[in-house]
Amino acid sequence: MEDAGIDRDRVLGVDPDKVDDALDVTDLHEQDVYDIDERAYVRKADVNEDVKETRLQGLKDRLAATEAEEADVLRSEIEDLEDRIDELTSFRTGSEVQ
Repeated sequence: MEDAGIDRDRVLGVDPDKVDDALDVTDLHEQDVYDIDERAYVRKADVNEDVKETRLQGLKDRLAATEAEEADVLRSEIEDLEDRIDELTSFRTGSEVQ
């Protein structure tokens, strides 16, 4: 075909728009036509470390001035929050997530 001036991909390729049009007017589903490989992945959101630290530090400073028993409970909760934030914002590979 190439010797005759016909582009091989034009003859062998599939026009995805035409396939989608055909799917619209038939009972076929995309899975019947396309090889679909669905993979779940985790994407880390952008985290501004400075903002995170500033907010937590503000709470720590206010608690440092407090002598009440409640302050100890709140300090413990802040530590738990810091650990949870680190866990949620740290990068893990797909194999570690499973």
